[in-house]
Amino acid sequence: MRVVSDDAGGILRSAGLVKQVVGGNLSLTLLPVGSGGAFDGQLEVSNVAIQDAPGIAALVNAISVVGLINELNGDGIYFDDVEAKFRLTPNRLTLTEASAVGASLGLSMDGVYALDSGLIDMQGVISPVYMFNGIGSLFTRKGEGLIGFNYRLTGAAKEPSVSVNPLSALTPGMFRELFRRPPPTPPAVQGQADPVARVPEDR
Repeated sequence: MRVVSDDAGGILRSAGLVKQVVGGNLSLTLLPVGSGGAFDGQLEVSNVAIQDAPGIAALVNAISVVGLINELNGDGIYFDDVEAKFRLTPNRLTLTEASAVGASLGLSMDGVYALDSGLIDMQGVISPVYMFNGIGSLFTRKGEGLIGFNYRLTGAAKEPSVSVNPLSALTPGMFRELFRRPPPTPPAVQGQADPVARVPEDR
């Protein structure tokens, strides 16, 4: 199944997934996996703004970027390009790889969102002033600048707990994997082998 729209925010709000996205062009592909209502998905969004997002606000606060806080509370932080690969089951979204790139901010993310409990366990790197910081991104994952802070979001998605490793900003991007775990393994579905999947911790 493929969904294409010139109002990414409207589509995501209508689906009950994300309420903080405004505008944007969306391309979403969902491929059925097994017979238990699971899908492997790929999402691409361009020219989009994020407003009043608790997780991003907590991250921006943690690295003390005042200008970005004002943007987030106003018209929103603008991203030129957002990409995500995931597995969606009836009670879990497993994000295996995601990135968001804009002039003022770059993000990478992977982890698990438990749809039934509203708990998340996400990790990634946040890179401020990506327009200049992204010069070194040839040696990092997409969304990560040469200077970036490893972070983790856990607990309730509406009010997550945030931890940021300040020492990671001093580590060259190519060695950043030392500060994070491998991406989560998608959960097993009917008709497939049963890999071990990481689930959010109940805090």
